[in-house]
Amino acid sequence: MREKQRKMSMIVAAAAVIAATLWFVQHMRDQHEQAEHEKGYARVLARYTVELKSGMTREQVERYLQTNGKQFKQICCVANFRGEYVSLNGAAYDDLVKIAEEKPPFFCGEHNVYIAFEFNPKSQGELSDTNGSDILKKASVPRQLEDCM
Repeated sequence: MREKQRKMSMIVAAAAVIAATLWFVQHMRDQHEQAEHEKGYARVLARYTVELKSGMTREQVERYLQTNGKQFKQICCVANFRGEYVSLNGAAYDDLVKIAEEKPPFFCGEHNVYIAFEFNPKSQGELSDTNGSDILKKASVPRQLEDCM
């Protein structure tokens, strides 16, 4: 009886070691894959920032995007995604160009990666909407979970 328990314990321990090893290998692959994605996102960001410099107007940026067949959407306050507080009063909408999709968590339909062109309103008296004279502040790579429960 004791011999049977010992064999069963060894089988369970071997199965646990195999499961842990498989998990670790998959975890390392996932980390490597994510690092490769991040490098790709950085390359795309670098290409955009060569052409679209801080200080350009929204009109110039959007004309460039349209000329190059890039669809974009506008949302407010991309900096808030990074945990930076940006007041909605006096903020300009930012332009987002989708560059990738990552695997979403089970409770969301999409996990999109964007190049965000962040703008400052040309003057503080303007409405917090879009204006062709808004000034490009910077470009960044935010992620956004969408279609979540």
